[in-house]
Amino acid sequence: MNCDWVQQNVSLYLYNELADDARHEFEQHIQRCKNCAAELADQQEFQAQMNVFPVEEPSASFLAGARMRLQEALEHTEQHRAWYHRFVFDPTAWLRQMRFSPALAGLLLIIGFGGGMGTMYKTLGGVHQPQPQQPSLQTASIAGITSIDRQPNSNTVKINYDRLLPESTEGSINDRNIQELLQYAAKSNYNSGVRLISVDALAGKADEPAAREALIYALRYDSNPGVRLKALDGVGSYVKQDIRVRNAVLSALLDDSNLGVRSDALHALEPVRADSSVRMALQQLAKEDPSDYIRNEARRELDSMPTID
Repeated sequence: MNCDWVQQNVSLYLYNELADDARHEFEQHIQRCKNCAAELADQQEFQAQMNVFPVEEPSASFLAGARMRLQEALEHTEQHRAWYHRFVFDPTAWLRQMRFSPALAGLLLIIGFGGGMGTMYKTLGGVHQPQPQQPSLQTASIAGITSIDRQPNSNTVKINYDRLLPESTEGSINDRNIQELLQYAAKSNYNSGVRLISVDALAGKADEPAAREALIYALRYDSNPGVRLKALDGVGSYVKQDIRVRNAVLSALLDDSNLGVRSDALHALEPVRADSSVRMALQQLAKEDPSDYIRNEARRELDSMPTID
């Protein structure tokens, strides 16, 4: 953890919006770095001066939702950051540090884009082109998945789907094309029965990021509670290691219209109940949730947690 990161996240620290592990590293850094400790002291003094004014407190559910969206956005940005950025300079950070004008920044962006396109053209022109292959099913014009047949005691899945004309394909669930079709069905098919089967099949591959992403999507957005329950069952075991899963399950607990989905989400969050966002949501639910069951279960979870002084 470096000074730039610490100083950019002082406000999040002061308002208890850092994840528990990041908060611990932040505090460890502050103990070692006088400059960052001074920055924290300045921010604390400013906060103390601002606290004399009345503030309308947002609801706990609003804070939890905002924090989930922020964490998800940060996680998404970090995952799509190219690996070579670790070894070469970061143009955006360089521009921020040098405080270049917007016009110059735009000029450099245009130059960089043109250079990249030129390099790609030369690279493709200088290599031997491979033999034509069948286009990926992901890019095919698929109208919808009509049915999925999963053979008992086997990894073989047969998927019937419509394109310009009805077509079908068959193969192992480990096959890339099969997985692409299952993900497509989980996200966009008009038939809830097909979505349920596809989500059930993808649940066995939840250790793979693309399959897990499709399950998260189904948990958040599918209109059928049975599909959402199956998606929750598939990703529930990853709530501790994947922040996207944690946020999706927490969102289901707070906002899902189905009591069964909310109940399963509440129990799925037990391994991370000490997380600040989860604790905040439980406190909100224990006070005012319209469901007696959810209120009682939230209170039980809070009572079983160690008291924080």
